[in-house]
Amino acid sequence: MPSSQSAPKDATQAGKAGDQTRMALLMAGVRLFGSKGVEATSTRELAAAANANIASIAYHFGGKEGLRMACAEMVASRIQSAVMPVLKSIVPGGDPAAAQVAFERAIMGVADFMLGQVEARDIASFMVRELGTTGPVFDKVYADFILPVHRNLCGLLGLATGQDPESDLIRLGTFSIAGQVIYFRIGHAVVSRRMEWKDVRPEEVEAIKSVVLGNIRSFIASNRKPVR
Repeated sequence: MPSSQSAPKDATQAGKAGDQTRMALLMAGVRLFGSKGVEATSTRELAAAANANIASIAYHFGGKEGLRMACAEMVASRIQSAVMPVLKSIVPGGDPAAAQVAFERAIMGVADFMLGQVEARDIASFMVRELGTTGPVFDKVYADFILPVHRNLCGLLGLATGQDPESDLIRLGTFSIAGQVIYFRIGHAVVSRRMEWKDVRPEEVEAIKSVVLGNIRSFIASNRKPVR
């Protein structure tokens, strides 16, 4: 007869195994949904990629659409973790210079994540595909992640330039600056071939960040309202 301690131990091990399966399915979903699309990806493929039972998709997520939504939430959380700590760590207090520092640090944080993390390639592909089609996933990611982060960045860029943070100039400028980082991730093959890089190593990431940083400063300088 098993000891009184075996049941809790077995439950803990089962819980860990369940967490591992759930994460494996999420990573498989991000990779396959991003490369093939949701409709072209079968539950059988997802399970095989995660080395899991097909039934585990329904168990953990309620089905393929539930997994898709969970993938979007995980991706948004990963990117948010690269931005929000910086946005919360610096309170400009009406100081344009402090706002510029915070904006630059936030964008550089995104660049470090998108260009320096192995899983960022799959994350970028997933986000580009999902954000190209409106629907429940788009709506949730937009409301929970894109809108609050973009508003925060616009607030900083607006303060740094003296412009209305909700003006077309600042909103489009913020998209343009962030979009540069996204391009360098999704277009890594083109960039690497044209630059004759074998891979995007730390020194290449720093070179990209330097160009993006220069573009941020040029945008702020050229759009800064004169002090009266």
